[in-house]
Amino acid sequence: MAETTITLKNKDTVKLRWAEVKDAAAIVKLELESAEYENRAEPINLPPGEFTKFWEERLNGENYKTVLVCGANKIYGFLTFVNEIKLGQILALYIAPEYMRLGMGSNLMKIAEQMVLLKGGHSIEVDVETKNSGGLIFYENLGLKRIGYINDHLIKMKKEL
Repeated sequence: MAETTITLKNKDTVKLRWAEVKDAAAIVKLELESAEYENRAEPINLPPGEFTKFWEERLNGENYKTVLVCGANKIYGFLTFVNEIKLGQILALYIAPEYMRLGMGSNLMKIAEQMVLLKGGHSIEVDVETKNSGGLIFYENLGLKRIGYINDHLIKMKKEL
């Protein structure tokens, strides 16, 4: 993916790029700030240092690809694929709370769909906490359907492309 620029509903312009290992601490900060909106069944219990190491390993490995939305000095959001992009499995989508509802998440999802199609994939999937009503509505508005449950706290959602 070449660096891409998008304009948000508030007219701010942000850039999309692939995450690098050096971005791990900023990703952790954003995820921890945004996690309260998920209504997680189990909160994130890792100390920030360990959580950063966890993300560094993800970013170093082959099984995860993370797209960042960023400005000059800040990461505003990110989307992470797990496994091959072609499979369309989204592990995480987080937006900084002060930038929610500006179109950043929907733009990331549109770009994710385009990437999956370009790689030869046919669908996109995400697991959402059952109590994350905002997330469920967000994904449903983008055309994802509830297709089942994982354990008792995650809803699997899918969209055919």
